This record gives sequence, C-alpha cells and structure tokens, in this order.
Amino acid sequence: MAKKGMLHIYFMVVLAILFWGASFAGAKMALEQASPLLVMTLRFVLSLPVLGAAALFMGEMKLPSAKQAAILASLGFFGFFFHLGIQTVAMQTSGTANANWQMTASPALTALLAALFLKEKINARGICGIITAFLGVALVLSLGTRGAAGLSAYNFGDFLITVSMLNWASFMVITRWLFSKEQYPPVFTLFWEMIFATLMCLPLLAATHTGISVVTGFRWQTWGALALLGFLCSGLAYLFWYIAAARIPVAKLMVFQFLQPLVGVLVGYFVIGERFTFWLFISGAMIILGVWLVNTQPHAQDALNSHEK
Repeated sequence: MAKKGMLHIYFMVVLAILFWGASFAGAKMALEQASPLLVMTLRFVLSLPVLGAAALFMGEMKLPSAKQAAILASLGFFGFFFHLGIQTVAMQTSGTANANWQMTASPALTALLAALFLKEKINARGICGIITAFLGVALVLSLGTRGAAGLSAYNFGDFLITVSMLNWASFMVITRWLFSKEQYPPVFTLFWEMIFATLMCLPLLAATHTGISVVTGFRWQTWGALALLGFLCSGLAYLFWYIAAARIPVAKLMVFQFLQPLVGVLVGYFVIGERFTFWLFISGAMIILGVWLVNTQPHAQDALNSHEK
C-alpha cells in the first residue's frame, strides 16, 4: 500500500499513544474515589459502546466459534483483565512518569520475544539496543520522579508496572500472530476480548463485596477521568491500535510508544503536580535510544515484513 494511503493509520496510532500517555494520570485521579477493581470495571463497561458501534460499522459484529471464544477469553484475561488490573493497582503508589517510561521498553522486549518465539533474527545492533533500554529502565526505577537515590525508589507499584510491560510485549507478539496467521478480524477480536474481560470483573466485584453505590458520590473530575479511561483509552485507543496492528509490522507499530512517556510526564506535571528530575530525562533518552536501535536493525524488520506477505 502506498505511504499516502497509510497516513490515516499512522494518525490513529499517534492518537492511541496520546490517550494512553494520559491514562496513568486519569487512573490516579479516579482512584481517589474508587477502588482499583471498580475503576477497571467501569473502564471496561464504558469502552463497550465504542467498540460495539465500531464492530457494527465495520461489519465485524458476530458471535465467535467455540475455539475462537476460548482464545479470545484467554487474550481478554492477559491483555485487559490482568494487564489493566495490575496497572490500576500500580497507580496507587507508582508515579505516572515512572509508569510511562517503563512502558517504552516494551518495543525492545517485543523484538526480543519475536526473535525467541517467531524465529526472527536480532543482530548485534538489536542486542545493544535491548541492553541500553534495560539500563534506562533500571535508572528510572532507581532515581525516578521522586528524586530518591538507589532502589529504594522502586516500590510495589513500580514492580507491577514492570510486570505489565512484560505482559504487554508478550501480548502484542501473540496478537500480531493472531492477525497475520489466523486471520482474526481486528475489531471483532478486540470487542470480544473486552466483553470477556468485563465478565471476569463481575464475580470478583461480588466476591470482594465492592460496592458500586459510591458512583453516586463521584465528583465531576472522577467522571471525567473515567470517561478518559473508558471511551478514549480503552475504547478508541485500543480500536485504533488493533486496526493498525493488522496492517503494520509489530516492531514498526511499537516504535510509536516513544511518544507515550512525553505525554505522561506532561500530564503528570500539569494535572497531578508530580515533579520529575534530571535523571528521568537521562533514563528516558537511554530507553528511547535502545528501542530505536532495536527497531531500526534490519534483520528483525525484514523478518517482520516477511509475515506481511
């Protein structure tokens, strides 16, 4: 496809990253009045009208087969219920800038996992990039946005973000394989993954006796944060990302996550009032350099392009 014909796809990817960059700040605001489980459930529920309308519009609204349902339920757990669940819990203690900078290491991890499981080659340049990105992550974890010295700045919330980063990289490799090899339609896939993720929340809400009556006392800022998380971050952002993932090689797509920490730092600074240090910029530059090295090394890109054919 001509590059001009792909401009709208790239535009959607940039919008998705902008929404996700603000999602950590939105989660911190919503958590001031609601539990992590309730925030996640409402986020999923609010995304369903957006995804359902998109599935209808694109002609991908249909029931999955038994095999498809099993696969989509599994991906709904790992890609949404588990992934966004641990992110929501993490934002009770992790800083928005820390979280966003960690997530930028996922492109390097994606390339590594693609080499291990999809037999895509990584040359010395790619290995150097992965090491550089991990060193950048280590630096942001040790010095972070709070100005603390040493690993004392690395708390349980930061650990959950690290797990989330590893999970996201794995999930993207599996999703790319699903689109390219199994020919799953992207919006159909996303809609049912979100349906299953939402259903997984309901018994947990009952088991933990999480009251939903608190929603009547939500401030307008809380509803605004939930609208951001539901309609934009879990609705439009994932919709745009999945459409792009069906059209763009995964390493080329993941490189757009360079923008996420920039948005996250700015939102965290202006909306929440978090401060950030000189070390955050140094570590962020190391992560970006490492991911750039991975995504511009030719062998992995050639291998990914071969999956497009």
